[in-house]
Amino acid sequence: MPFIGAILIGQSPRPDLIKPLQAVNRNLQFIESGALDFVTAADIPSQPQGDYLLTTRLRDGTLVEVDEAFLLPLLQQAITNAERQGAQMCLLMCAGPFDALVGQKPLYKPTAMAYNILSMRGVSRIAVLSPNQQQVDPIRTKWRARGYEPVMLVDPGLPDAQLAEWIRQQLHSTPVEYVLLDYVGHPLSKVQAIEHHVGVPVLDFSKLLCDMLKHMTL
Repeated sequence: MPFIGAILIGQSPRPDLIKPLQAVNRNLQFIESGALDFVTAADIPSQPQGDYLLTTRLRDGTLVEVDEAFLLPLLQQAITNAERQGAQMCLLMCAGPFDALVGQKPLYKPTAMAYNILSMRGVSRIAVLSPNQQQVDPIRTKWRARGYEPVMLVDPGLPDAQLAEWIRQQLHSTPVEYVLLDYVGHPLSKVQAIEHHVGVPVLDFSKLLCDMLKHMTL
């Protein structure tokens, strides 16, 4: 059975992130490896500094905020850990770009995957849904570095259908070619509602990973 490394920015396990991957291809087995598996709660800076702050969970469910610079060496360690356990490829379960991360085996990053799709399709106008206000500036910076001037939206936390209608209204006078859900963990129902209401293609980072695994055999 093929082994896939699921690289988490928090602590493992994260069944909420792994179960959707398992559901699309029962022939795959996942090795969860979390960046924060290698530290204790006391090791995590209580007041993180940095341009890219990310929210994740500890094993006991506690929410913590960490910055990209703190996570980078720990994520690299998590990749090495998964590969040593037999992972034949790894998936970064995070929307952060982490461009410096590398693996001895193939390593798939949702931001890079989304950018490749947009580039291949010649897309120039995008809207990006940020999970919270704190990540708006770093997400904008990330896409500007890739040649885009994104229309930034902040998820207001509405039910799926209402959120989809809200996005449609926000983009009514600002035509875009794609909407990106810049987050790993949105339920499929949320993605489908947005696709149905907004009228342009939607790239959801979780769905990108699921679609890639759907017919994979390794």
